[in-house]
Amino acid sequence: MDVEWIPDYGELLKRGLRVPLEGSEDDAVAAVLEQLDAGGGTPGEVEVRDLVREARAGAAKHHD
Repeated sequence: MDVEWIPDYGELLKRGLRVPLEGSEDDAVAAVLEQLDAGGGTPGEVEVRDLVREARAGAAKHHD
């Protein structure tokens, strides 16, 4: 049975998850998947890709 993964981005960041802001999106997704895999249950790539995009968009807003 598939269980939908609903990320709590704030909690993930508090626990040390780092979303690479430099490099390609594919590389950032791979880095996040690797971090999440080391911590247990891993979401699908689509969810991680959304997380990477949101983190990068937020960083861009704060950088401008």
